[in-house]
Amino acid sequence: MERAEKNVRLGMTLPLGGADKAVELAKAAVARGYEEIWMAEVNGGDSYALAGAVAQGLPGTRIGTAVVPAQTRTPMVHAMAAMTLSQMTKGNFILGIGLSSPNIVQDWAGQPFDKPLTRMREHVEVLRQMMSGKKTSYEGKTLSVKGFRLGGATVGEVPIYLGALNKGMLRLTGALCDGVCLNMVPESALPQVLGEVRAGAEEAGRDPNAIEVVARLHVVMADDPDMGRNLIRTVFGAYAATPGYNKCFEWIGYADEARQIREAFAKGDRAGVAKGVTDRLCEAMAVVGNRETVRARIRAYAEAGVDVCVVNPIADPSAVPQLLEDISGCLDGLELRNSGVMRATSGGS
Repeated sequence: MERAEKNVRLGMTLPLGGADKAVELAKAAVARGYEEIWMAEVNGGDSYALAGAVAQGLPGTRIGTAVVPAQTRTPMVHAMAAMTLSQMTKGNFILGIGLSSPNIVQDWAGQPFDKPLTRMREHVEVLRQMMSGKKTSYEGKTLSVKGFRLGGATVGEVPIYLGALNKGMLRLTGALCDGVCLNMVPESALPQVLGEVRAGAEEAGRDPNAIEVVARLHVVMADDPDMGRNLIRTVFGAYAATPGYNKCFEWIGYADEARQIREAFAKGDRAGVAKGVTDRLCEAMAVVGNRETVRARIRAYAEAGVDVCVVNPIADPSAVPQLLEDISGCLDGLELRNSGVMRATSGGS
């Protein structure tokens, strides 16, 4: 069934700076018309704790994780957190999980990083059972649960979104999940990327139009684009060497950069990795430019298939409110009939 016509939305991502600023910055975003707050997680603020603080400070706001690494917590812990946040937000919480990277999962958390598609499928299946309130026993290839039942109930069904970059995970998202969370995917690649989500949904007999598309957009607003790209190169360049992102960049049209980065990283050549993060790749990884350029690119993402444009301001926290103000309103009047998956792959609006 086709979705009713609705506006695409702006959101903001946390954490930015310390946890003590989280609610203040979230309130600044909502005051400027941002409708959603999404939590990312690497090695800083705990996404679930921050989501709880924002839920208390901004009742009724839609809050999601984009994304929490699936393997750094047990499914039981994810389910308990999701239930708690579902109650705190009165049913406005979205659980976004992802595979993450070998560095975070294997090196830092000491957890295995093999069988990625199997692990994600089993996490989704187990979490669905747990959050339904059923007594859960599950014996998979990567997960084992015996007789767990949540000690409470979610408010409605908690949607599960999957962070996905490459064909297999994108198709798995379409087959199993309620939404997809994208990161560092340029608007030009959305038809290619979301085409895999659509294929996965159709193969599973699901409606692609029911799958929401969320994209984290790393934003540097600067009159000097070279400065902005150098900042992205410094902050996010290492991502291009991780297996998932490297493979994705190769697939979506940045094969030369991906190969150079991969080969340099294997030799421990940091300068070579940095050289591989070209201006062209920086523009794919982030939204860089002056106010007009940034606003136009975010609108282009929405037109090309993103339902929720989640702004990640790359700036000092004190400058974030003004950056949010400069971006606010860039999606005004943009009404698109289909979900982003259908919009990107059918050309219809």
